[in-house]
Amino acid sequence: MKEEELTQFATQFLRTNFHIDLTIPIVRNNRLRSSYGRYVMTNKQHPVRIEVAGKTLDYGTEEAIKGIIKHECIHYALHMQGQSMRDGHPVFEKTLRKHNAPSTNTMKIGLFYLFRCETCARTYETNRKQISKTPKKYRTKCCNGKITIMETRKYDGKHFSKVSHSFTC
Repeated sequence: MKEEELTQFATQFLRTNFHIDLTIPIVRNNRLRSSYGRYVMTNKQHPVRIEVAGKTLDYGTEEAIKGIIKHECIHYALHMQGQSMRDGHPVFEKTLRKHNAPSTNTMKIGLFYLFRCETCARTYETNRKQISKTPKKYRTKCCNGKITIMETRKYDGKHFSKVSHSFTC
């Protein structure tokens, strides 16, 4: 989804559910790694923008992206109404559930790599691309065995789907 589509969706969501207008832009931020989006304010608590991670826009499904936009819009709406907008606060979490928006750290977005220990045959999952490129440099945590990459998966919001077939390096 493009930034204009995100802004249009957010504006409609805020008008329908909170009866307020979106006065800040929604922008892509390729530097966000550990979060999928964030609501940015100044030191004096004035809203500046909503940022969405580039990884989210590249690999996330439309449903996942809309969920993230809903989450950040709820931060914005509660802040504009003077209510607590912090993650984990009961008012915020209740509002998330009411509007069917995801809570913090409840989604997986992007590519995930499934690998197997050659010694004990345990399987592991990681999102670290470097392990898939050079598996000979890495060992498992279970028995310090060598690893074999089994497959690459992409999360579609509900299920994993294979990106490539099994391969070895």
